This record gives sequence, C-alpha cells and structure tokens, in this order.
Amino acid sequence: MPEPRVVILGIVDYDTLVQAYILVMCAMKRCSLRSALAWALLAACAPSADDEPASAGESPYLLVFAADDDMKESDFLAVFDVGVTSPDRGKVVATTPTGLTMSMPHHMEYVLPPAGEPLFVNAHASERALLVDVAHPLALKIIRNFSPPAPLRFPHDFSRTPTGTRLVGFLRSEGEGIDTTETAKPGNSGGIAEYSASGELMRTALAGNARDKPVRPYAFALLEDIDRLVVTSAPMMEETSADVVQVYRYSDFTLLATIDLPPGRGANGQVVEGSERAGFGPRILADGSVFFNSYGCAFYRLSEIASAAPRLQTFFALDTPAPEKASSIRGSCGIPVVYGHYWINPVGQLHAVVVLDVADPSNPREVSRLTTPDGFNPHWLARDPRSNRLVLGAELGGEEGFYVLRFDEQTGQLTFDETLNADGRPGYISLAGQSWPHGATGKAWGHAALFLPKEATEQEPRR
Repeated sequence: MPEPRVVILGIVDYDTLVQAYILVMCAMKRCSLRSALAWALLAACAPSADDEPASAGESPYLLVFAADDDMKESDFLAVFDVGVTSPDRGKVVATTPTGLTMSMPHHMEYVLPPAGEPLFVNAHASERALLVDVAHPLALKIIRNFSPPAPLRFPHDFSRTPTGTRLVGFLRSEGEGIDTTETAKPGNSGGIAEYSASGELMRTALAGNARDKPVRPYAFALLEDIDRLVVTSAPMMEETSADVVQVYRYSDFTLLATIDLPPGRGANGQVVEGSERAGFGPRILADGSVFFNSYGCAFYRLSEIASAAPRLQTFFALDTPAPEKASSIRGSCGIPVVYGHYWINPVGQLHAVVVLDVADPSNPREVSRLTTPDGFNPHWLARDPRSNRLVLGAELGGEEGFYVLRFDEQTGQLTFDETLNADGRPGYISLAGQSWPHGATGKAWGHAALFLPKEATEQEPRR
C-alpha cells in the first residue's frame, strides 16, 4: 500500500488517493470484487480535512492584563487555558507580576504582533507602556516599559504600522486645558507619537484644540498608501473632549483636517442627542474608507481621505438610555472588530454586542445582537486570528470575567462558546476563585485580553 501522502498524478488527499489506487488496480485486472470493496471501505473510513475538528488550529491561551482588586499587591499578566479539549480550560496557567500597583491595567494592542515583536500594553494610571515578550505564553517577560515623552501625558491606545512601528495616542499634555471646567490635572489637549518596535521614541505631535474643547487622541487608522492617518478623540478620566476626527499626513505628522462629529438619528428619524460624543474605534474597510463608532453609539464613514476635504457620512445611532448626568456619555459603544463584511460592536449600556453588515459601507444595517447578563457591560473585543472566536471584556461592571464568543460569518450571528463555562454561564471565564501562580494575592479584575498561540512561531495569521 502506498504511503498516504505520496503524490500520484497531483492527488494528495488520502481518500482520493485510495480511490485512484482502486481504479488503477482494477483497470490492470489485479483486484477482485472483495478487494475492491475492502479498499473502498478503507477510503470511506480514512480521515479527511473536512473531518478535522474545528478547534484543531485554535489559539490555546488567553492573555489578560489583571489588576489586583484591593490595590495592595502588584498588578499582573495572567494566561488562561482556553483549549477546547484541554482539561484545564478556563483556568489560569501562568502569571507575571508587573511590579506596578494601582496601575489601572487597560488596553493592549488590538491584534497580536508578529513573532519576534513585543506586545505593547497600557498601565494607564501609572502612565506606563509595557513591552511584553509573548514568545512563550507560559513564561511571559516584561522586557521594557516607558513613560510619556514631555509634554505628553497618559498613553492610551497602540496601533502597529506595516513597518512594525507603533502609533501611540496620549490623552493629555502638560498645562491647563482650554476648557476651564476640566478638573483633571493636567487637563491640556493630548497628542500622538510613533515608537520603534523596541520602544524607542521616534517623533511626536500635539493635537491641539477644536474651538473650545481639547482634542484627546484615542485610536488610529493608518492608510499608508495615501500617506494619511485618521485619529479619533475621546476622554477617559477627563471630563472634557472635542467630538472630532482628525486627519494627519502620516509622513510628517502634519495635521490636515479636524472634522466635527454630528449626532446620529434613531430608528424613528429623530436626532439622538449626545450620540456624537467621543469618536472611538476607526477601522479601514475593503473599499479604503474608514468606518468608526462613537462611544455615544453613532456610526460614521470617512472617505475621500486623500483629498483636501475628506467626506464624513453620519449614519444611525443606536437607541440607548439617556445619561443620568449631563457630563456622562450615553451608549458606551466600545472596541469594534471587523470580521469579513461585518462590524461587531460591544455596547455597554445595552448589555449587548451588535453586529452590522457593512458590505455596502454607505448603507450599514444591523443584522443581529447577542445579549449578556445585566451586570456585564461589554466594552473590549478582540478576535482569535486562528478561529471564529472572539474575547469580550467589560468596563464599569463585569470586569471580574470575560466571555468567549463564536461568530458565524455566513449568518452574522454570535453565540457563546459552550466549551467554556464558569458560574453556570456558557462561554464565561471567571477571574474569581482562581489560584494565582505568583501567590495568593486575592481578587483581581481585567479590562482587555488577547488570544495567544502555543509558541511564538505560530504568531503568523493576521486577519
């Protein structure tokens, strides 16, 4: 019998190979009816690529930047086992203390960088960016950290460029802000910076103000082929922020345009007041336009970005409760993921994840929603590059755990991953009751998470 992977006339899959062998042998009158039936049975029972479990290539680990709940011990990086067939799934398998307390573990890069590059992670209250070697998930190493370059303060989001550098948004800078109602100190407008993959500062730029409000650079969409950088503006611990989107010339960080965000309209056609607040997660769509949501849950599309007058389209706003305080922002639409022609957006105040079809970017439409328990306010979302799984994190309620979801790209439907279950909740990973490998430091919570492969050499798929 030939080896299963021998190539005969270009045939490489096992069952087709066996069928070809039967035909050849019978054509040469060297097989009987009995042997033909035996070979056919063997071919029918042989494993094929279609029979392999869907979980075969899934990332086996989940990285969480965890905060010590009572703020007495070090915050830490925690790695959870999320292997579908692993007996330890849902359990923490490794931890690495950061040496920082009360650091407010916050965002990390939205996508795992390629093998050989560190992951940038944000310890927001400590104003530190950590560079983490994730080559060996069970033995993570913090190889460097850096503070903001003067006069910038409070780094927030990180975005990798095609050349491996990192764009970093800073929410504030030294000095008093233009809006005298701002109580955060310092409260001045923020800026942007670019760092090498090893954390060396390359250049910076101040974002300035938009009339009477400070611009607080939040997240990025880089269109390198047209030399443009799109940056949103949103506050975190600050009380004032300009509701704008900015366009820079990437090559020299020259600010080219600052565009006001109008409010969106609800299903009844009425303007949803406050829905324009805090431009959030810009993503580049297949047609080269930039789609983004506001934290206030309106949706926008920026096109003609290389022109002197980029075009901003304002779409609908989700129907969310009006804020109880004038200074609060309604909706809480968080970090989105683009999956094929779908836009997947956590919505904290609706306790849901909303899926939009953006196949026609000028006409987005909602196709489904997945509801979470009322105590869980969805905010963070990141995709497993090796499967149809996503990890969902919370903010301001529910940060003691994460949900792992599965997405059906054919139907646009989200479901909870039932291979995981904690506290009677399908798809749930709980930080409560875990035995931390670095010591019994008590309760912890987490805001952001990323899937990790088994080893660094597997960090190749990027979707």
